[in-house]
Amino acid sequence: MPTPVKITKIEVESFAYALQGLTQRLGGHRGGLYDPDSTYTREYSAVRVHADNGVIGEYAGLFVSASSVAEYAKSYIGTNALDRDFHYQRGKSPGTNSQMAALDLALWDLAGKAADAPVHGLLGTYRRKIPAYASTIDGAMKGPLSTPESYGDFAIQCKEIGYKGFKIHPYPWSDTRDHINTVLAVGESVGGDLDMMLDSYCLYETYADALKVGRACDEAGFYWYEDPYSDGGVTNFSHKRLREQLKTMLLQGEKLGTIEQRLDMVIQGASDMTRADVGVQGLTGSIKLAHASEALGVDCEPHWTGPAQLHLLAATKNANYYEMSWVHPTLPGFSPPIHKNMSIDSLHDIDSDGMLEVSDEPGFGVEYDWDYISRHSTGKVTID
Repeated sequence: MPTPVKITKIEVESFAYALQGLTQRLGGHRGGLYDPDSTYTREYSAVRVHADNGVIGEYAGLFVSASSVAEYAKSYIGTNALDRDFHYQRGKSPGTNSQMAALDLALWDLAGKAADAPVHGLLGTYRRKIPAYASTIDGAMKGPLSTPESYGDFAIQCKEIGYKGFKIHPYPWSDTRDHINTVLAVGESVGGDLDMMLDSYCLYETYADALKVGRACDEAGFYWYEDPYSDGGVTNFSHKRLREQLKTMLLQGEKLGTIEQRLDMVIQGASDMTRADVGVQGLTGSIKLAHASEALGVDCEPHWTGPAQLHLLAATKNANYYEMSWVHPTLPGFSPPIHKNMSIDSLHDIDSDGMLEVSDEPGFGVEYDWDYISRHSTGKVTID
């Protein structure tokens, strides 16, 4: 029987990243939209799990409170670092799943380092080059991405960089016609050349508006239509009706807490694909969702940007794209500069074929810039 790898200490540190040119999204949502006169500061967390074999598992850049992770982490001390599914099952419910996910990612990094293998190798590697799509920052009220035409222009720019997919986030606009016109403008600019997506982020107030925008997606030949209207993306009945009236694939489930709920949207005919989120279900839950989706013959699209998403995609056949999140024509990048040995989160980080290469180094293969994290620290907690 293999010797347990005992968790002896966990460090959780929060740090701030300030980006000039963004302001907080309307309605207080934690995203951001372009405003050249503003600075948007967002807090991230970093986790380090120490084991009695001397290996340290790390993951940083998480959208979760460091204090909540630290409080939750107390129950991990003294347990076996390899018992990832045990910890997943305890913490998969909404309310604790983001804290579980943060620790789960660090435990996967620890397991890879202990085995001297990349995480995707532990999962079972399928590929080492991953296609990416450009996922825009929210539509602005002024400047770049404030008009349908500017979205069309940016889609052309992304095509020239090498992207094979382009996604619109039109969040702040109150008039649904602006969304329709943007869909049609992007379709006119890059239709037939790029896979086009729309993420409305549950903005539309009525089913009728969601249907009108969906029909514009059909007209423009969009690839998928994501989280259309303001029920929060949770109603199977209405989304099944919407799916039956559209040609464009629906991608649902990002706002749901568990993989069971996300898979059920597909089973009930309310979505064409599932949405995996390592920041909510961890890598343990996300690979379960990917495999369950594959068994049903449907695709599973990972949410957001980061090393864990790349390793998930490297071990998943039934996924199409890495989401290069919150890109913009003029802003440098939405994510903090914490990866010293890789660039995987900014507009120009793909190769000319629109691909990213996953690391074969142990764990997630990341060398974190802990000096940067310490300089921008907003608090650190150690549990032992």
